Amino acid sequence: MLQRAVLMFCPLCELEFEPKLTKTNICPNCLIAQMNITQDIDNDKEILFCRYCRRYQRPPWVLCERDSKELLAICLKKVIGLQEKTIIDTKFIFTEASTKQIKLQITVQKEAMNGTCIQDSKILNFEEVYHQCEDCKREFTPHIWGACIQLRQRVNHKKSFYYLEQLILQHHMNQQMLKVESADDGMNFYYKQKNQALHMLEFIRSYLPIQVKESKEVFSFIKYTFVVDVPRICKDDLVILPHKLCHQLGGINRIQICYRVASSIQLIDPIKLKVCEISAEQYFKHDLDIRTMPLRENCDEFTVLDVEKIKPQKNDQNNPFQNSFCTVELMKDNDSDYKQYQVKSHLGNFLQAGMTVQGFDLNKYNNELDEIYDKPELIIIRRKPEKNKKRKTQLKRLDIEENQEKRNKKKEGLEEQQIEEFLEDIEQDQHLQETLNLQQIQSQQ
Repeated sequence: MLQRAVLMFCPLCELEFEPKLTKTNICPNCLIAQMNITQDIDNDKEILFCRYCRRYQRPPWVLCERDSKELLAICLKKVIGLQEKTIIDTKFIFTEASTKQIKLQITVQKEAMNGTCIQDSKILNFEEVYHQCEDCKREFTPHIWGACIQLRQRVNHKKSFYYLEQLILQHHMNQQMLKVESADDGMNFYYKQKNQALHMLEFIRSYLPIQVKESKEVFSFIKYTFVVDVPRICKDDLVILPHKLCHQLGGINRIQICYRVASSIQLIDPIKLKVCEISAEQYFKHDLDIRTMPLRENCDEFTVLDVEKIKPQKNDQNNPFQNSFCTVELMKDNDSDYKQYQVKSHLGNFLQAGMTVQGFDLNKYNNELDEIYDKPELIIIRRKPEKNKKRKTQLKRLDIEENQEKRNKKKEGLEEQQIEEFLEDIEQDQHLQETLNLQQIQSQQ
């Protein structure tokens, strides 16, 4: 036999209802009206929005689309009054982005009298307030930076930096830079954050031997500065090593030729054909005792008259260099009496009779090198580049800011000359061509 439901009148609205629905003497509608569980939930809130990078402040600043779950989490985090309530449902109400309004309908549940649970909905309004984030402030005000790399090399040319520029562009390492400044002995790289600068330092260290010194300054935020020194030794330089370092490297001769600069300095003995490497730590430990003679400042020109190759020994089968006896004639503009020399060269694979080559006439430096008793008379370094040759390659350049007061026509002409010399180095060095991937910097013909 079916039991009849017990009904009673609500004292407020005088409508019949089942008391078991609310466990009180008030109907559900009146109970909701009397106990407004959404009353203490804020209706209107502000949410910070950066119009340049399209990010919202959580914090930190995060990128999220409108009507996304990420934006929902940011909105709910800002709402006060949800602590003692259970969120049943949330959904965005469509609004145009131009209104700068975000509407969110939220359904919550809360326990009322006698264990009765009340569920109600409310529409929350969020206003997008434009506020520039810290990253965009630094980007639009370049003097506000977080980390700076000051790259320096104490030489009178910038071929090492042209080389590094090509690597940076090739590997897209310039995307996080705020700006690049030119300096007398190098260049400065500016970054927003320290970890970006550290990533750049590791990149440079993989291609050049460097020494890094770190310092920091405290303003409204910490600024980190990394002073990076690059060795003075460059490709094709004549290097005179101290006795102590020669002993550490296995008893090599003091006079060496630098044939490559990578993560270490790679040297070759032009007479014995012995190759060795100097690490960054070894170089900077003996920096003051190592002497260099740059080819571009001490260059002598010779004409190759005859080449006699020497059969390589078993240990030198895989060596890219090969010894040869060469008869050369020293070319002097103010002397009609040309003098011939018999020299031993490590460039036997490249030299041919009739070729004009560049190198060092060490007879001019007897006073400076008198302590080296077994020094050769001449050292051949490379063939002479062709003048006014139309280059097949063109360098890409970083957007570098320069001090206009210091820049003049003389420096512009010197820079063009150094770029031309760097292109000559690329055309004569197969390893450089492979490293820089010339297919990517080839000019359009």
